[in-house]
Amino acid sequence: MKKKIFFDMILNIVATSIPTVVLQLLILPSLSNYMDGNAYGLMVTILAVLNVVPSTIGNVLNNVRLLHEESYKKDNEQGDFQILLTIFQAINLLIMVTVSIYYLGTKDITGILLLIAVGILWLGREYHIVAFRLKLDYIAILANNLCLVAGYGIGYIFFIKNGYWQIIYLLGYILSYLHIVIASPIVKEPFKKTKRLRIVFNDSAFLLISIVLARAINYADKILLYPLLGGTMVSVYYAATVFSKVVSLAITPINSVALSYLSKINKKTNSLFKWTYIVGIVVCGIGYIMTIILSRPVLSILYPKYVDAAMQYIWITSGTIVVSVLTSMITPFVLRFFDIKWQIWINGITTIMYIIISLSLLKLGGLMGFCVGALLANIIKLLITTYVYLKKTSRSFE
Repeated sequence: MKKKIFFDMILNIVATSIPTVVLQLLILPSLSNYMDGNAYGLMVTILAVLNVVPSTIGNVLNNVRLLHEESYKKDNEQGDFQILLTIFQAINLLIMVTVSIYYLGTKDITGILLLIAVGILWLGREYHIVAFRLKLDYIAILANNLCLVAGYGIGYIFFIKNGYWQIIYLLGYILSYLHIVIASPIVKEPFKKTKRLRIVFNDSAFLLISIVLARAINYADKILLYPLLGGTMVSVYYAATVFSKVVSLAITPINSVALSYLSKINKKTNSLFKWTYIVGIVVCGIGYIMTIILSRPVLSILYPKYVDAAMQYIWITSGTIVVSVLTSMITPFVLRFFDIKWQIWINGITTIMYIIISLSLLKLGGLMGFCVGALLANIIKLLITTYVYLKKTSRSFE
């Protein structure tokens, strides 16, 4: 069992890293050559919104489905999730229309329609890929991400011709979705209500609030900085974080595997929590050192026009990201064994602290002050998450 969990974690790291590496190290840096600093900063800001809204909603439905699947199997029932998907897609559509018009204006109809389509497909794909997680089929997830990357590549060719970056994501998610439709019947599940609908909806709503707050912390930097400092500074900040995020995204797939297995365990696993924490500290420490050493040569290739401005922030932005990764590695334990309200409290407190500290330090020290505030807020979240698990668990590390 332990060998399979380890193998699945490695497989999921590979599966998740492929589209991440292709986007962050190939496609997005290449796009910077076709855009000025302000336009590129705007794109980064919109992508942050996409990661907070459709990506989060789809991920919430995915996790709630995992957490409740055993109950549905026990009752020999199927349903509810197509209803929930429809409700959340309607909310997503309203938000995406508003966001598209706000950032792109009313004249860019093509850009608006493409962005809305990306948002709808992004949410749907994030939920429906649960079909493979339910079966612990990480080979299928790898195949799906290869389809995603193939779509990105085709979309990039179209971008060169028409200038709309949205089409890169659109074609990526179209090919990914086609693979899910072909490989799994989950898309064709009945639009049916069961007795568990209210419970599942409440859990989805609470978890959505929680994860939106968590994602807001991770992506608020771009969303806040764009109106305050402009697109060019967002581009510099993004360049300062891109390599460390690639390293972190190679680690975070461990979380989805952990929750998939934890969903099938009914007792608290303090020993596993302890070792996850220890391994997390070691892995994140190695990732931080790698980032500090390799950032300048990597950024000189990826973002040559931003590298000098970005390097002064590397040491602190990298610290923020590795602290965030360590927190995310222990979060599945709190999510699995404690009431979802704890996630809302943890992320709510952290978000408030993030906004207050970061914006206050932004006024005092500009972008560097903002970076320090982000680091402090993430340290606070790590400490609170650790405290909640230890306090609420009847036995400490055993």
